[in-house]
Amino acid sequence: MLHPLILWGAVIFDRVVGEPPERIHPVVWIGKLIYILEDIFKSSYSKDKVRDLLFGSITTVTTLAVVLLASYSLEIFISRLPELIQYPLYSLVLSTTIGYKSLLDFSRKPIVALREGDIGSARRYLQCIVSRDTSKLDREHILSASVESLSENITDSIIAPLIYGALFGLPGAFLYRAVNTLDAMIGYRNDRYEYYGKLVAYLDDLLNIIPSRIAGLLLVITSPLYGGDIKGALYGFLREGSKTPSPNSGYTMATVANSLEMTLEKIGYYRLGRGKIDVKKAYNALKAVDVVVISFLTFYTFLFYLII
Repeated sequence: MLHPLILWGAVIFDRVVGEPPERIHPVVWIGKLIYILEDIFKSSYSKDKVRDLLFGSITTVTTLAVVLLASYSLEIFISRLPELIQYPLYSLVLSTTIGYKSLLDFSRKPIVALREGDIGSARRYLQCIVSRDTSKLDREHILSASVESLSENITDSIIAPLIYGALFGLPGAFLYRAVNTLDAMIGYRNDRYEYYGKLVAYLDDLLNIIPSRIAGLLLVITSPLYGGDIKGALYGFLREGSKTPSPNSGYTMATVANSLEMTLEKIGYYRLGRGKIDVKKAYNALKAVDVVVISFLTFYTFLFYLII
């Protein structure tokens, strides 16, 4: 288990400073590696399911092997440095696997635009964070999509990499981020990626089973701190968490929706919660991210010292 100071340092650094420049961002490098491998096997996009599954699996395994080797080597290098340097450097590197500040910044923009009455800008900002067509979404569905993306990514962008980093060090955090990046790039259910990205789609679902439930439970426990209702949050977690196509994303979304008494809806896919969504409730959802991250770090610190 990593020392809590390392996790606190990583979170504080990312929350304050944010993402490093793209040219030195490890996750950007992972994305470039995936593009290279995809380009090598691009001829595999065919109706041959076995061929696509094979080459997609090679892309996934190769990416994970390279990331594992690089992150393990980096961890060994850091461990041999003087202790005064080890913790801050480790925190700095670990912070590149989480997207705390960027998650809040991107999710806040459409909400702020709606608060100012600019629905056109809100739609454009929203298009940067969701895959659905935003051009005809009304005010409520823009707010809904913003909060959906925000609450879903509490797991992917923050809690999951922290959990795997805490348990398995830099290799754990970077392997999780590599799987998540692969899933975001090739894990689609369409003609091109249905079988090419099948392995990594299963891996991503598997790795998020526990983190998504932990994030959801933390949102239940801390709901009064972000303006929510604990009974509603618990109802959402237990009764609506499994209502989304993804086996994991619904647990945080349904918890936030029911806690804040608002409806989150992706038309044709799911409808979570109850009550009318508005800007104030969307801001409370933004607040929930800070609350759940601090609560996770606090519980981890307590557990660390209890065990050690």
